[in-house]
Amino acid sequence: MTSFANVCKGALWALAMAFAAGCANVPPPPPVPSESLLTAAGFKTLVASTPQQQQHLLSLQQGSVSQIQQTGKHYFVYPDIANKRLYIGTPKEYQAYLALRTKNGLPNPTPVDMTTVDMRSYLKQDAAMQKADALDAQVPPWAIWPDFSNLGWIP
Repeated sequence: MTSFANVCKGALWALAMAFAAGCANVPPPPPVPSESLLTAAGFKTLVASTPQQQQHLLSLQQGSVSQIQQTGKHYFVYPDIANKRLYIGTPKEYQAYLALRTKNGLPNPTPVDMTTVDMRSYLKQDAAMQKADALDAQVPPWAIWPDFSNLGWIP
């Protein structure tokens, strides 16, 4: 019985070592923007207080900063779905954010350019969707948010 116990212990040890080796080969997940870095860089936050704003947060690229245009000005936005808020920065804040990422040893990502994404290609082409598309084309998606230029940035 002692040799059977030793064989079992040896098999368990070999299994544990194989599992540990397998875990060591798993690449780490890509870093996502840290809300604290965004805040430290001067990004402002807006709470998604309406159902339309909360739905719009879900349409944004999760885990990354996106570049958008509102009223002819460029902004960088990051959706915080869990806390139902949107981080907004100007190009100045975005550059400060990239500098903070570099300082903290994080790679600098390329922002998603939401001004060139054509979401119509993802929509079904039935009559109801075509009618919804016509209504959406009349109102820009960022019209549901207040004007970002009024968030207190100094020119």
